[in-house]
Amino acid sequence: MRYEREHRIMCHEYGDGDDDDEDNSSAAVHQLSSSCKLCPSVSVQVPALSAYSHSHQLHYIQAIIVINVHHGFVCIHRVLFADLQPQWRHVERLMSKILLLTIDIRMNGEIMLALDYAGLAGCATLAFVLYLNTLNAGFVYDDRRAILGNADVTGAGPLAQLLQNDYWGTPLTDSGSHGSWRPLCVLGFRLNFVLGDGAAWPFHLINLLLHGLATVLVVHVARTLLPTRAAVYAAGSLFAAHPVHTEAVAGIVGRADLSATVCWLLAYLAYRRHMRHRDWRSLALTLLLAVAALLCKETAITLLLLCGLCDLLCLGQGVKHAGDEKHRLRSLTILSVALLCALYCRLSIVPRPSTAFSAADNPTAHEPSWWTRTLSYLYLPVANFQLLLWPQHLSFDWGMEAIPRIRTLWDARNVLSLAFYGILLAVTCKGVRWRCTASSSVDYAAVATSISLPLLQRLGGSSCQAWHGLVCACHHQLKQQQQQQQQQQQQRSSLQRKASASRSSCSVSSAPSAVATSVSASVLVTCIAFMVLPFLPACNLLFHVGFVLAERLLYLPSVGYCLMLGLGFGRLWQRLHSSVHRLLLLCCLGLLLGTFSLRTMQRNRDWQNEEQLFRSAIAINPPKALGNLGSVLSSQGRYEEAKLALQSALAHRPTMADAHFNLGIVHQQQQNYSAALTCYRRAIQLRPQLAPAYVNLATTLLAWDQGRQEEAAAVLLAGARLPGHGVRDRSAHEAARHSAYLQLSALHRSQGRSQLAVEVLNEALATLPLERRQQRAMLHQRLAALHVELEQWQEAERQQQLALQLQPGEGVAYVSYGQALARNSSRYAEAELWFKRAVELSPLEPSTHHHYADFLEQQQRTQEALGYRLRAAALAPHNYALQSAVADALRLLNRLAEAELWYRRAVALQPQAAHAHANLGAILQMRGQRQQAVDCYRRALQLEPGHATSRANLAKMHVNIDANT
Repeated sequence: MRYEREHRIMCHEYGDGDDDDEDNSSAAVHQLSSSCKLCPSVSVQVPALSAYSHSHQLHYIQAIIVINVHHGFVCIHRVLFADLQPQWRHVERLMSKILLLTIDIRMNGEIMLALDYAGLAGCATLAFVLYLNTLNAGFVYDDRRAILGNADVTGAGPLAQLLQNDYWGTPLTDSGSHGSWRPLCVLGFRLNFVLGDGAAWPFHLINLLLHGLATVLVVHVARTLLPTRAAVYAAGSLFAAHPVHTEAVAGIVGRADLSATVCWLLAYLAYRRHMRHRDWRSLALTLLLAVAALLCKETAITLLLLCGLCDLLCLGQGVKHAGDEKHRLRSLTILSVALLCALYCRLSIVPRPSTAFSAADNPTAHEPSWWTRTLSYLYLPVANFQLLLWPQHLSFDWGMEAIPRIRTLWDARNVLSLAFYGILLAVTCKGVRWRCTASSSVDYAAVATSISLPLLQRLGGSSCQAWHGLVCACHHQLKQQQQQQQQQQQQRSSLQRKASASRSSCSVSSAPSAVATSVSASVLVTCIAFMVLPFLPACNLLFHVGFVLAERLLYLPSVGYCLMLGLGFGRLWQRLHSSVHRLLLLCCLGLLLGTFSLRTMQRNRDWQNEEQLFRSAIAINPPKALGNLGSVLSSQGRYEEAKLALQSALAHRPTMADAHFNLGIVHQQQQNYSAALTCYRRAIQLRPQLAPAYVNLATTLLAWDQGRQEEAAAVLLAGARLPGHGVRDRSAHEAARHSAYLQLSALHRSQGRSQLAVEVLNEALATLPLERRQQRAMLHQRLAALHVELEQWQEAERQQQLALQLQPGEGVAYVSYGQALARNSSRYAEAELWFKRAVELSPLEPSTHHHYADFLEQQQRTQEALGYRLRAAALAPHNYALQSAVADALRLLNRLAEAELWYRRAVALQPQAAHAHANLGAILQMRGQRQQAVDCYRRALQLEPGHATSRANLAKMHVNIDANT
């Protein structure tokens, strides 16, 4: 029957409603349930609607209206054609009631629709506004490696590499790969980088929009689960404002979690539609979205488990019809096959990481005691849940000893673990038990019978198997009414009808309560599944992962947490009938939202830059935060502050190789070479594969003592030949090896061993990966320069051509080729063509103009060279060498006054450079300004007491070097 079809749809989805509208709806239904004046013997029985949501009440009432419309027309037919007394006023009254009720339902529906849109827009606006202050943030922490240092994002590598590399740009087959294969997310990064010209704010804008979209989808999901509108919008607003989402939204690398969550929620909604209609399109859309979610984040593989669980929880809901179980079994089979295929592809086809994660990232995984590992890992879900409950203490990293390991059974945290798992298990079991009990107790046939049988009886039907083209599977037979029965038979039939009506009434009254219990249990179990299932792959209980706790991984599980809070809020809202009590409940929700919002905006400021981010985590993870802070301060030239931070980090954890390396850089910048050597050696001892430490150690050896060139060469060779097994940042490792080869060849070249330098560069070309085109081009250029020195012209030209093939659009390669040809006096004209070609290709590159000017000065074309010198200086106004080169060119042209101005600019750029003061002194001496020249020479000697040029010029001027005036 029509009612049964509407009721079956209604039972599949228990959704958005607000019990404020129940009174009006119930009153309307009671009007319909009254007996018809034309046919007093017919009474339409209507069950109570208090257990249903507002949207389901509307469907319910519409079904009853259809029945009564049919009944009204039958009454009219009998009035007109059965010679009954005129009862038109009763017919008009009945039809007017139906019309007024229809108008009222439509108006209420439009009002409710407006409220839905307003609530949805409010949640989305809250999500957008709270994260507006992230738009001016930069690339922070992991963003640098995942975005700026990733060739798959910047476009330096081919597009096909997206399928071969991990999330960080490392080949999946590499020993240092994380195994995080997320090509769809990396493709989004690449489009973002190209369209936004590499700026940070477009990345943050997309993250912000994705968070808003996820909030909208959470509201839609809540409508399918929660009983009232108040519950729906409580869940949506809590999700929009929760501070634990900050890392996922403010950190650009959190795009993976945002994208996976959006696809996850869309897939869930698509499968809900498939559960109602069992259509292929919805199922195909679900599988497609599941694949997209999996290509964004590995944890999304549990999505199909959630869909299957939701389908199982719907057993017994709605009026079963032929084929229901077969269709459900078919859907579950398809989900199971898709899940197995996804697992097979991820574990067998896509390479997995071959190196264990470091002890700093996941110290518990390296713990030898099984007891300690078990207790510690059992506590980790509790720590994650605590962040959802009260996200006051947040950190960019929870590795090392941020969460101390549990080594004894008497640790108080074991009590929290026991309570957490006990409550979770009890709630789940209770929900499943309620669900099973309610499913077995609901008699929807009785509900349908109470409405359909009286009407069919009045219409003269004998069965509800087929009525007006609608099919019912219950096969209820109607007793034929006999108007000529005897008085005793009429009394007996009357008694039987009363008893039947009494039983039907009891069944109907209990049905909504059973439905409510069933749906409540299903919602509770579904909310728990939303929270638990996506967290399982990252909990370290099934297998070890490369972290202890990561806040961005809580983005998807927080959906289930917010739904549970919304469910509890909705239940309280339904039970509190007093406006004062409801106002108090709203105040509590507002206080919680206000607290979460303030914490979110505060946490967003921590993600503005790396210094603030690392300072915010000192109390939680001191060694990691202080070590990273020291590196940031060192890059800013704040060496004393950096030294204090790094020393404090090593006091907490002395085995940090990165901290020793960064402290060595600080000592090297402060020219404390002995301390720098100690730090670099300690860093290499702790991490033998740290290639940058070898390069810096060799540089420090040469700066401290030129007599240690052989030792420096041995260190460079060892660093250049490092295999880099298990290195996480493969790009930085290869760049350090490349630098080691270049410095080693330069060292051999300075010692007059050019042939040995050629062998070093050839070895570098043989070991350097082919995809590093820019580095290989530089090696070919260095080889060309060496072959020119060896007067091997043919080989030099071949090396230059190889460099041009690797960088056909780079002016630097043409400059290098021109310099090589310029060494041969017979090919000056050809060399100048290559210089001009370089200027055409790179008109905004200062070095191309500078090197072309050098070539022109060699040809005694000083006036032409000056124009290119001025152009190079204009392109790089803060480059000391280019400003000095302009001054030198003016001096050669005897334009001494102008040369003095440019030398003064150079001194302003490098006031601590002795040669800058010496050059200014020389031009002043040429202009006859003796005293100013002497002052400049003495300033140069103060900065560098052994400066030979200043001493020689003072001696020529017969000035006592040790005199004060």
